Amino acid sequence: MYLQFFRLNMRKLKLNPRLWRRLWGTRATKDRVWTGGSLAENFYVKLGYASRQNPEYYFDEPAAGVTWQPMVYPFAAERAVQRGCDTIVDIGCGRAQKLARLWEEHPSWKFIGIDYGNNIQWCTNNHKFGTWIESDLEKPGSLIKDRDLEKALVICSDVVEHLVFPGPLLDRIHLLLEQGAREAIISTPERDLTRGIDDFGPPKNSCHVREWNSQEFRALLEAWKFRVDHLGLTRSNDAEPHERTILAVVSRQI
Repeated sequence: MYLQFFRLNMRKLKLNPRLWRRLWGTRATKDRVWTGGSLAENFYVKLGYASRQNPEYYFDEPAAGVTWQPMVYPFAAERAVQRGCDTIVDIGCGRAQKLARLWEEHPSWKFIGIDYGNNIQWCTNNHKFGTWIESDLEKPGSLIKDRDLEKALVICSDVVEHLVFPGPLLDRIHLLLEQGAREAIISTPERDLTRGIDDFGPPKNSCHVREWNSQEFRALLEAWKFRVDHLGLTRSNDAEPHERTILAVVSRQI
């Protein structure tokens, strides 16, 4: 009953983004995806875009001969060195194979991987490094409690497009920054470059809920009160030279 009322009266209420994201994260349910109404209702994806209601779980198994987002983690490591960080928090780490390569290069750093289901269980059972935390990224709350994050850098690589309700994830990244993390690096496919400007969803990838173009993704980040220090493109995989993935560096607004 509440959900139906909220949907019908969204325009009349004219909620600001901060209040809207709080209500979305706590009141909405996973059996509905809204495709009409305001941009905020579909997380700033263009009007008329159809999001997927029931995405498949992503099993992070290496693709034969292909590495996806090959430059995100090396870029993050470079930023960590520049910013004097010694802790990497990887949200949606999957099986953490890329994180393992960073550990080999920087064995003195601390690594925290966060995911749920089969992927994080695999990390716990197989990796000899790191702290592994299981968490549903669509639920509100703190990801890391009682930990000094002053020298931490956050990575969230190609995760946000998997979530029906990404609001709690963005809230949690914001909270990590408030806890002291110096910046967060977020990547996601650039829809117009990957699918074409006439794509209105759902995404071809059955594990994806929705995809953004660069302008829409910037609007989403700014609505969540991030300071967008950089937003550009990076290679989607190491088998092709094309840069079709958004790469954003965000921090707290001061």
